[in-house]
Amino acid sequence: MLLPSPQRAEAERRHTVKQGQSLSRIAKRYGVTVTDLLAANGLKRDGRIREGQAIIVPDRGVVYVRPGQTLAGIARRHEVSVVELARQNRIKPSANLRVGQKLILPGFEAAEEKSKAEKRWGKPKRPGTATFYRVWSEERRRITLVDRRERARRPALRQLRQLLRPKASKKRKQPHPRLVRLLAQISDHFGGRRIDIISGYRLPGGYTKESSRHVDGHAIDFRVRGVSLKVLRDYCARFDHTGVGYYPRGRFVHLDVRRKNARWTDWSRPGEPPRRRPPGSKAPAVAAGELSDAPAAEDDGKPPIDDGGELADD
Repeated sequence: MLLPSPQRAEAERRHTVKQGQSLSRIAKRYGVTVTDLLAANGLKRDGRIREGQAIIVPDRGVVYVRPGQTLAGIARRHEVSVVELARQNRIKPSANLRVGQKLILPGFEAAEEKSKAEKRWGKPKRPGTATFYRVWSEERRRITLVDRRERARRPALRQLRQLLRPKASKKRKQPHPRLVRLLAQISDHFGGRRIDIISGYRLPGGYTKESSRHVDGHAIDFRVRGVSLKVLRDYCARFDHTGVGYYPRGRFVHLDVRRKNARWTDWSRPGEPPRRRPPGSKAPAVAAGELSDAPAAEDDGKPPIDDGGELADD
C-alpha cells in the first residue's frame, strides 16, 4: 500500500539515483531516515529504486508520521512541546495524525517560507555554515555550525568558545548547542550574510548580573549585515524557549536560550543601564508594534529546554 503523498515544494531537495545506490545509502548521505524518504516519495516499504530516478529528499526540520505515532510522541522525540508542534503545523494538539503526514518541527521554516526567504535574501552557499565577525577583536571566521542532521558540531563549539570570549579576560565559556543551532538557522534564512558579534560570554559585574544568560554562555548580542534590526528581531522572536531583546540605540539584537520566553526593548546605549522608554518620552515602555516588554531577567532560572542534546563529533 502506498503512503499518502505529501505536498511537494520547490525548496525540497532532489537526488538523482546513481548506479548501485540504495535508499539507505541516500538517506545516510543526507542525514535523513529511510522511512522519511519512503513517505516523501510515496514508496512502499519494500519499494525499489532505479538508476536515474529522481528522489525527493525531505527538507531540514521535516518529519513524516509513522504507523502508531502520535503528536505527543513526535514532540517528545524531538524535544519540543505538543502545543508548539501543533501551532507550527496549524493543527489542534488533540488532532489525529495519518501515516505519511508531513510535519514541520518548531523553529524550522516550511518549504514555502524558506523559498520566499531565499528569493528575498538569497540562498546560502553552504547551509549550516556561517561567517562571523567579532567587532572588538576584528576577527573574521567561517564556521560550519551543524551537520546534516542539524546537530551542533563539537569543533564549532570550540571555535565559538574562542570567538565569543570577553575582551578583558582569558576566561572562556562554551556556548550552548541550541544557541549554535539557532545561529545556523538565522544565517541560512538571511542567505549566509555576515553575522557581527557584539557580545557573547561575559563575566558578572557592572550591569551584567550573575543571572545573565551571557554569564552561562547561553546568549549573544549580534546583527546581520544588510538586515535591519527590526527584521532580525522579528525573525528571532519566532523561536520558542528564547529571550529576544531589541536594542535600537546599541544597534544589535540579543538572543538567548531559556525555558520561558521573554521579549523586550531596551533604549540604552552601550555602557548605560537598561532603559525601557525612549529618551525624553513619557509613553509606555513599548510602542505599538514592538515586542512585549517582558523583563530580560524574567526566567525560571532553569537550564535551557534541550540541555544535554546530541552533538556531532566531526
